[in-house]
Amino acid sequence: MRLPQAFWLLWFGQACNRIGTLAPAFLVLYLEQGKLVNSQTTPVIVGLFGAGVVASGLIGGGVADAIGPRRTIVFAQPAAAATALAFLTTHNVNLLCLLSLLTGFLSAVDRPAGAGLIAKIVPKEDFSKAYSLYMVGFNVGMSLGPVLSGFLLSWYPPALFVVWALCACVYALLVCALPADEPRRAAGPSESSVLRNAARGVVEPFRSRLMLGFLALTFLMACVYLQVNSTLPLGMRDQGLGPGEIGMVLAVNAVLSVVLLPLVPRITRGMADVLPLMLSSGFIAVGFGLNFLAHGVPTFIVTTVIWTIGEVLWTTVSADFVAKRAPAGRVSTYQGSFFFAWNAAFVAGGPVGIALAAACGYTTLWIAALALGLAVTLGFTLLTRIPGFHPADRAPADVPADATASATAAEHTAAPAPAGHAPSH
Repeated sequence: MRLPQAFWLLWFGQACNRIGTLAPAFLVLYLEQGKLVNSQTTPVIVGLFGAGVVASGLIGGGVADAIGPRRTIVFAQPAAAATALAFLTTHNVNLLCLLSLLTGFLSAVDRPAGAGLIAKIVPKEDFSKAYSLYMVGFNVGMSLGPVLSGFLLSWYPPALFVVWALCACVYALLVCALPADEPRRAAGPSESSVLRNAARGVVEPFRSRLMLGFLALTFLMACVYLQVNSTLPLGMRDQGLGPGEIGMVLAVNAVLSVVLLPLVPRITRGMADVLPLMLSSGFIAVGFGLNFLAHGVPTFIVTTVIWTIGEVLWTTVSADFVAKRAPAGRVSTYQGSFFFAWNAAFVAGGPVGIALAAACGYTTLWIAALALGLAVTLGFTLLTRIPGFHPADRAPADVPADATASATAAEHTAAPAPAGHAPSH
């Protein structure tokens, strides 16, 4: 598959950035190891980091469509580098809390912009393939990041933030080499106008019945899937698995994701839009639900394989679904609303799952996850009844007037080179 050189620059940039980005768990380990926070402050640090990530989806998408996705990434990464290095200069708890909020925001603000850039620099029919490859890079970075962080934390803890800053700067430099965002109008909007456009963009997806339904189902399904970060390790420990065995089970997910993601576009080619959504949510529901039968490493590996298949399907088909239904000039905004719904489930789903397991046991939790996941699967079939589910059915009125001019310019800017001239990897 031939993709523009600009795509591969973006791919390497975001993969490098994910390798260097410090996960909240290692941030907490650094702060506790240095005795910078106590047990009462740790949950606040984690909560603020999560709040920053949740806000980044909405704000990042709106800003990317207002000023351009390339500009958004280029401006955000130096700020991320400066914020990371600021951790080395303060021991004040209040400032550490503020930095945690900022780093959570800056660590994820590029994701809607990245999806918007892909929609601009690759042909529309290749979006699904390109996004699958993009997520391979993301997963590689997210898999290698904790390994690097663990080494740096034991060798020289301040290096965690130096590497984070360097990776952010590399990302910015690579994105600088991408085609420029379309120029603003000659008169140039004022800063207040840009902010107003961004604010309008943030709420626009929630005014669409179709997107609102899709985002609600996304939130509910993410509440099931994101148990992987909370109750799943605890449930495995409850069944007698040690830390090494838990790590081995979760490593299956990381390896399988990298292997399967490039295959998804080929597998889903020709399927009706609703079928991949149903398959992905069904696999996730069954995979997590069957955990109530798992009692050792082999059975937990089987359930992990099942929900991982759902995860890799969802990663690509959800982004493709949103990109196809975003009005012209609003791809980043719509992707941002999707990231918001997903990350909001991280804040809500984990605590609810832990509380349910503590009150009723893990068997009840996994059966509830199965029921909720299957309900989401059924919900996707109901989405087909909402006007606009099929992109060809969208009326021209669905495209905002203020987006038309910029979209037209973007189409000319992002038009692929003639066959035989497009640079390839």
